[in-house]
Amino acid sequence: MRFSDLLGTGLASLRQRPFRTLLTVLGVVIGTAAVVVMVSLGIGMTQGYTQSVEENPGLRQVRIYSVPQDAVQMGLPTAVNQELVTYLASYPGVEAAWPTYNVEAMATVDGHTTYLSVTGVPHEAIVSRNIDFEWGDFPQQGSLGLVLGDQIGLSLFYDEITGMPIEVDFQTSTLFLQFGAMPEGPGFPGEAPPEETPKPKKLIMPIAGVRAHDEANPYGMDSFAIFAELDPLVDTLKKAMPGKPLPNQPSTADGKPMPGFVYSEIVLETTDPGAAEALMTSLRSEGWDAQSEIEWIKQAQQQALLIQAVFGGIGFISLLVAAIGIANTMMMSVYERTKEIGVMKVMGAALGDIRKIFLFESATLGFFGGLVGVLLSVGGSALINAIFGSALGGEGGPQSISLIPPWLMLGALAFSTLIGTLAGLLPAVRASRLSPLAAIRSQ
Repeated sequence: MRFSDLLGTGLASLRQRPFRTLLTVLGVVIGTAAVVVMVSLGIGMTQGYTQSVEENPGLRQVRIYSVPQDAVQMGLPTAVNQELVTYLASYPGVEAAWPTYNVEAMATVDGHTTYLSVTGVPHEAIVSRNIDFEWGDFPQQGSLGLVLGDQIGLSLFYDEITGMPIEVDFQTSTLFLQFGAMPEGPGFPGEAPPEETPKPKKLIMPIAGVRAHDEANPYGMDSFAIFAELDPLVDTLKKAMPGKPLPNQPSTADGKPMPGFVYSEIVLETTDPGAAEALMTSLRSEGWDAQSEIEWIKQAQQQALLIQAVFGGIGFISLLVAAIGIANTMMMSVYERTKEIGVMKVMGAALGDIRKIFLFESATLGFFGGLVGVLLSVGGSALINAIFGSALGGEGGPQSISLIPPWLMLGALAFSTLIGTLAGLLPAVRASRLSPLAAIRSQ
């Protein structure tokens, strides 16, 4: 049987029962559209995580919080100090290494008080963050100037009477910090220092700049951070606390500072997130307490793939129901065309030709249903992005939360055609096995 004869016979048969054909195709349309849209949502989530990997410099970093237990046997210092920074800077895969000193302080602005954490790092580490400023700039090298995250002035200070957050303008308000002050009152760990213990001095802290607020990512990695150049910060603390141990520094039993300086952590920077993951794995195998943000990004990506699989499974169920509809339609067609099948056999039609006719009809139902379903899913994806993408994108512009790559459209079309073909396989076999004489006598 020529393809033109097969095409004409199949389409003519489908046109004879337009309403049933339309309902069967509609089932495939709904199933295909459901699969494509569901999978596109998962792809959008995965791409969102991928973009965060590319844009987040912290994913190229590995943080060291402590030395291995066998540090002495390895010839390493037992504290996180400058000697350890120098050693790790020469570690394979490390492009840069710098120390970090975290110190807590009680902050007061316009009579409102909260507790903040200041991170001291070398000047080049502050500049490398490539921060966009609402106002101000990076501090000059060798001088003390704080770089504040945008959420510091938006959500960390509260009105003591109403308990509501207040907005602080650091351009017009003075920031006072008390380093080494113990938290007081309910909700804070520890106890208040004895009354006879002098309170730490309030220091006026110069502010170099405030990070620009990003509506698209209002709680970014630097939103709550406060950076200061390490050496000027340590010098300021030594002047404010003469003869006393600095916060988070070792001291003797009688409260005297011990020699040397201990860092809170050491940051190792690599070329890309993959190199950071490899470096973290290598350091951990040697006993280092190494952490990297790439870990939770990997977990988030795995969760996105799982969600994508769940979404695709939900859509596949719809397509499976449509396949049952195709099988039912083709089986009814066999029963209704029993005499026609018998006549074709009597006239010498090959069994393979009869099977091809029914398989072609079922595949056509799957193909046209898949084609319309793909087109419908493209429109639905655009509608989802227009409604929800604009809301999630904020000032950064619309965000694509549903993405339909070309391979997904072609795959959905091929899959719906395959489903239609498989659904018509049993009716086609049944049609080819009908007895010619019994088929003619049946009507």
